[in-house]
This record gives sequence, C-alpha cells and structure tokens, in this order.
Amino acid sequence: MLDSLSEIMGQRFSDAKPNAATYDVHGVVTKVYADDHLLALAIQDFLRPFRGLPGAEPDIEFYLLTKPDGDKDAGGSFRAAELLYDWKVLRYSREGQLRYQEVPGAGSVAADLDAGLAVAFVDSGMSARAWSVAHVIFFPIWAQLLKVKGLFPVHAAGMERQGCGLLFPGRSGSGKSTLSLQLLRRGFRLLGDDTVFVRANSHDGADMLFFPEEVDVCPETVDLFPQLALARNLTEDRWQPKTRVNLGDVRSSQVIESAAVNLLVFPVIARDGCTRYERIGQTEALAELILFAFLFMDPETSKENFGLLAGLVRRAGCFRLHMGLDGGELAKAVDEMVARV
Repeated sequence: MLDSLSEIMGQRFSDAKPNAATYDVHGVVTKVYADDHLLALAIQDFLRPFRGLPGAEPDIEFYLLTKPDGDKDAGGSFRAAELLYDWKVLRYSREGQLRYQEVPGAGSVAADLDAGLAVAFVDSGMSARAWSVAHVIFFPIWAQLLKVKGLFPVHAAGMERQGCGLLFPGRSGSGKSTLSLQLLRRGFRLLGDDTVFVRANSHDGADMLFFPEEVDVCPETVDLFPQLALARNLTEDRWQPKTRVNLGDVRSSQVIESAAVNLLVFPVIARDGCTRYERIGQTEALAELILFAFLFMDPETSKENFGLLAGLVRRAGCFRLHMGLDGGELAKAVDEMVARV
C-alpha cells in the first residue's frame, strides 16, 4: 500500500482481519478483502463467474471495511479534493493521484488509480444490502481501476447472432432487459443485459466482453415471461427497485464470453407499439454512446476511452431501434440489421 493512501486511512487496516477472494476479469486480476462476511458475499455473488486462483498476482486490490457506527469520517476528509462529478447519490473527487467516492448514507471509498488500490468504508447498516454494496459502493471505483488496465464499461446490453456482435446502449427503463430476453428466446446469445466491458482490438474497433450479472427486470417484463413469475428481490434496496433474475432462469447456456462489436443499436420504446428501425450517422451515434460509457468519471482515462468509442462507431453499423410489443417482430428487425452489416 502506498504511503499517500495509508496516511489517509491511518491505522484502520492493522485492526482488520479480512476475508480474501481473487477474481480474474478478462485478464485483469482483482483481489478483494472484506472484514465482514456479508460484504465478502456481496462481491462474491457479483463477480462469481470470474473467480480466480487465490495465488494469482493482483492487478487491483480492493478493501471493503465496515465503518464504525457514528464515525462520519472513517475514509478520511474529502474537503480539499476537487469535485469531478456529483450524481446526488454519488460524488466523485480527486486530489493528485487519489480519487474519492462518497455515497451519502452508504459509505465512502478512497483509491489510488496508478497503484490499482482502493479502500471502501461501508456503513454498518449496508452489509446486508448486497446489490448496493456491489453496484453503488464497489463498482464505480472498480470500473475506474479497470479503465487504467484497458477495460471500459458501457451501460448496455450485449448480444451475439451468427458471429455478429450487437451492442445496445441505453439508460435504465429503455427496454434493454426486455429486448435481451426476447432475443434470447429466439436463438441470440448474451454477453450482458445492463453492463458490458469493451476493449480495443487490432482492427481499430472494439470487442465487447461479457459481464453476466443478474438480469434486472420491471414487473411488466415479468408479465411477458411466465418462467420469471417467481422472481423477486430478497432484500429491500432503495437503489434497486427492479426484480433481479439469475441468468440460470433465462438460458444461461446462451451466455458467451466475447464478440467483436459489429452493430451499435440504440433501443427506444415505440410509442405506437410498432417495431421499426433506421440507420443513424456516426456523429449522432458517438454523441449518444458517450452518455452510456462512464466517460465522465475520470479525466485521466477519458482520452483513451473516447478514442475507443470513436473507433467502435467507425467500424460498426449504427441504428436506432423503436421497440414494439411483438417479440417476433423485434427479433426480425434485429436480424434485418445483422444482414445489412
């Protein structure tokens, strides 16, 4: 651990006896330490497909420590740091090579991106909220550490059809999960329904890499798929109102590890209920893709991130898909776009 980060954390590491687990995420090894069994389980569930060998040399080390009750400054003071982003539920700041993340009412994180090191102090009441620990506390900073290693997250669904990779960027509620489930039923293969990683390839384009976390679906989607009727959240979570469905319930055999991005498709829900699509220009596609690529989070990796997205747009066919209610028509429209690449 570097002196600069250890000075901020004081002696808190010396008192911890953390559980340790190793995860190999597409060649980038992350070692996670936790001083609470529930915190360890939250990350284990989140990164289960990437469980690696315990003795592997880590590229990233991430500590999850329970913040003592009443201690409002366990992670150090962020007052001198430059605020980079304020998303209300999450604030992201920097001071030199250090990065700080604050999640009011949940915890705080300090990280050294160059050293591949992060330390989170989690409010004691958050330990049982596995989704929030993984997605709101762990993932944002971990994603920045992965960017330094050349893996860039995109808020998107990733699918594959007959060797053609399709990336569907979109915000929550845009229909990505419903679309993914409809296409899975019709022979497409899945890389992720909400987040995938992209990495530069040797053809000035990008490969998307699977991140098969649980599928998050709204009640309307559950109604469309009777096999999901028993799916439910097991714990209350103010950051995640949707139902979470394990991929084992939606044909996990159709999950694949990687695919080149050949099609970039922006899904929107059709107001008239009728499925249709149109080609869009590269400038428009890049401007929209940036919104879903976590580009804003850190200026140190923004140039490389932007270059990767620009190369992806140049190499891929770009479309907008207006999603109607008929799953067969959706699959037909996507197949037509695949045929046009």
